[in-house]
Amino acid sequence: MGGAHAKERAMIIDCHGHYTTEPKGLTDYRKRQVAAFGEGEALAPDFKVSDDEIRETIEKNQLRVQRERGVDLTIFSPRAGGMAHHVGNERTSLDWTRASNDMIQRVCALFPASFAGSFKSAI
Repeated sequence: MGGAHAKERAMIIDCHGHYTTEPKGLTDYRKRQVAAFGEGEALAPDFKVSDDEIRETIEKNQLRVQRERGVDLTIFSPRAGGMAHHVGNERTSLDWTRASNDMIQRVCALFPASFAGSFKSAI
């Protein structure tokens, strides 16, 4: 099949995907960050997540579902309910937003054909 008469398949875009399976390092950081705020301290992003950890969380979850459903590209953002801008203060929100958006950017860099980033604001 090919040539001038070949039918082109439309690209299927999921315009609303969230990183609901983010790596444990990110969720552990958030717990420690909220605890630090409760003690009157700020905790800047201090966690490490490997590319392999990101691949594992994406390939077994969001990417698998994409393939099952025939989706070509997902506009991908942090877990909306997990942003919790009401927790902490401006510094807490800025650091958490940075950490969350950095994870989205890394997913998009690892899977550029499958994910496009949609980033959250701090407030």
